[in-house]
Amino acid sequence: MQMQYTHIINNESILGIIRRFCSYIDTRLTEHGTHVAYIIYRMIGKTGQYTDEELRNICFAAQLHDIGAFKTEDVSSMLHFETKDVWNHSFYGYLFIQYFSPLTEFAPAVLLHHTDWHFLKNQENLSRELKDLAQLIHIADRIDVSMSLENRTWQETLHVLNTGIDITFAPHILELASKLKFEGSIHEAWKQDIEYTNFLSRIPLSGEEITGYLKMLVFIIDFRSHYTVTHTITTASISYELGKLISLNDQQLNLILCGALLHDLGKIAIPVEILESPGKLGDEDMAIMRTHVDLTEKIFGGMIDETIARIALRHHEKLNGTGYPRGLTAKDLTTEERLVAIADIISALTGTRSYKESFPKDRIRTILVNMKKQGFLDSYIVDMAVWNLDSILDTTAERCRPVLSIYEKLWKDYDHFLSLRSSREKICFALSIKTPHPLSLWP
Repeated sequence: MQMQYTHIINNESILGIIRRFCSYIDTRLTEHGTHVAYIIYRMIGKTGQYTDEELRNICFAAQLHDIGAFKTEDVSSMLHFETKDVWNHSFYGYLFIQYFSPLTEFAPAVLLHHTDWHFLKNQENLSRELKDLAQLIHIADRIDVSMSLENRTWQETLHVLNTGIDITFAPHILELASKLKFEGSIHEAWKQDIEYTNFLSRIPLSGEEITGYLKMLVFIIDFRSHYTVTHTITTASISYELGKLISLNDQQLNLILCGALLHDLGKIAIPVEILESPGKLGDEDMAIMRTHVDLTEKIFGGMIDETIARIALRHHEKLNGTGYPRGLTAKDLTTEERLVAIADIISALTGTRSYKESFPKDRIRTILVNMKKQGFLDSYIVDMAVWNLDSILDTTAERCRPVLSIYEKLWKDYDHFLSLRSSREKICFALSIKTPHPLSLWP
């Protein structure tokens, strides 16, 4: 089972979806990533050192260079010009980009994006290209922190950077930075630069790349809690198996896979304490939980195929009108939308939580049948699910196994990395890690 996102989305649209998605975690980091990508473009865009495709991918990696901070540390303490503890978010970001993004080749630069030049330049095991990329991100990162967060002017920022020449920062990369000039804010310069916007859209992403970036967002959501690590994969797999059982064609199967993939993006804004709440949610917490559907729609920003968007956004609707957020009824809901709603319920019932183990199959069958009798769910699809539950869940468990294995390895590697004392040990260990890329291991 292989999914391709069939609707054409350009590079700017993907970055827009990523920006909106990440802004619900911490707006400071989202805009910071956008600014760093733009600064790097201004530094190397006209040097001819990189092809347009390479430059585009460097900008994408720069947008995500602090992705590890979403998981590992206090953002306020990190976003200062003088940053002491840099390894936690750098290493988690390295692991995440290596394992769970289409930008694997740029992961080492993310790992080293706070490493001082006096150390980097003497590391013979690191390529010149890697050192340059790490320094590009480092210098662009410090430019934005200085100007956007510490309110220095461009001239003041350049002066501060030059005090670290050949110690913190590489002279030849600082020379590229010295050719820049920001009259006002970096944010305004980025928003008004039509050339940059056109550049991001010039080289279309492949269907595989688009799907890879969307899967990356899913891993960010599901990895927020060890209780939800495989929820989206499970929902997608169950949807696919149910779709085959009711004889959907390949195009329909692809649509439900895409809808299932994207159905919970808005949960990025739901507090973890609500996601992991022990027991039934109270009215206030449930009201917050229900906002994840509307937030998903905002993240889409009109850039997702309409049919796929409806499948994703209607997974909590019920045939009798008691669902949310729109209270739709049977006449409003397509077969594909009904199917993913049922798959989401099965996925939730099979998942463990802080307060429960996975429900046994017989209890899942009973719950589904009762919901069918109450008019919540499609009778035919429920019957197919109940009759074939064993094979559906066995196949799904097999599909989830590689991602679970990599998730467990990620945290084992993370703990080991933090136990190492020297920078040299940390870098050597990180660059020795080799793991199959999980984006190819699930639908």
